[in-house]
Amino acid sequence: MQCSLYNGRWGPYRCIKPNPESQPGNLTPNYVLEQLRAGGVLEAVRIACAGYPTRKAFRPFAIRYNILLASGRGAYRHLNPETLQEEEAADISRKVLQAVKVMGWQMGKTRVFLRAGQLAQLEVRCLHSLSSLSLCWLSVLLGVSESWQVGSAACSQLGFLRTAVECLRCVK
Repeated sequence: MQCSLYNGRWGPYRCIKPNPESQPGNLTPNYVLEQLRAGGVLEAVRIACAGYPTRKAFRPFAIRYNILLASGRGAYRHLNPETLQEEEAADISRKVLQAVKVMGWQMGKTRVFLRAGQLAQLEVRCLHSLSSLSLCWLSVLLGVSESWQVGSAACSQLGFLRTAVECLRCVK
C-alpha cells in the first residue's frame, strides 16, 4: 500500500483495526466484521457476486475452452500458455462465448465475467466435445469403420485423430 501511495496511485484503501486496543497478534472477529459492514465492503462484495460471480483470466479461459471452437477435422489449435499473448487470449475467449451463444457475459481488461450458471454451461459443452473426440479416437484405434460418425464429427481422416489426441492432451 505504501508503494502505491508514494507513486501517487490513490485508491479506495480501507484500514481495519484488528482489535479495539490495536494490539498486534490479537484479532477480534466481531470487531473486524463490524468495521467491514460500516465501510460498505460486505455489501459491495455481495452486489459484485450477485451480478457476475465467476471471473476468469483470459489465458486460462482461452486454453480451457478453446476446444469449443473446433468445428471439424484439424480445426483444433493447441494454445501454448507461455507464448499466448493477452490480446489473442481475449479474442479467443470472446469467440468461444459467441460460438457457444452464452448470453449476458462481459469482458474486462484482463478477465471474462460470467453470470451464475454460465460456467457450468461451458463445462457441459466442453465435456461433450471431449467425449465425442474420445469416441472418435478410440474408434480409429480399434479399427472401427472409417465412415463411423459421432455426433457431427466424422472420424474419416488421420487429421481428425491428431485433433483428438491434441485435445485430450490438454485436459488436466
